[in-house]
Amino acid sequence: MGSHAAAATTVGALSGLGVLVVDDHMESLERIVDVLQNAGAVAVGVSTANAAIGFATVARFDAIVVDLTMDDGTRFLRQLRESSTPSSATPVFAITGEWHDQRHRERFAGYFLKPINRDTVISGLAALPRRA
Repeated sequence: MGSHAAAATTVGALSGLGVLVVDDHMESLERIVDVLQNAGAVAVGVSTANAAIGFATVARFDAIVVDLTMDDGTRFLRQLRESSTPSSATPVFAITGEWHDQRHRERFAGYFLKPINRDTVISGLAALPRRA
């Protein structure tokens, strides 16, 4: 009953929230996208910085979740912030495998520790405003 009750409280918690997830580890990427979609978010998952910039160029997201250890993650963040894309000012949340690895803290709206915890991700994103 405990997990069923917890699942019931998260369904729809992210309804209408558009999230771009960028992670080069497919298992992690699929897990995060699944968590977000099950909570009602419109989640797009990509595994490269180039794909992420491509999506950010044509769509406005409410949040971006990016793997901090991704090879080209830093380049993606720099290009995103320096661009005039619809998502250039979007809050970015970092995914990291180590809690002490909170590099460039000022760049991120928050951090999610691997392995991804559904409730932590949902509560971290639930307060964000939705696109108008």
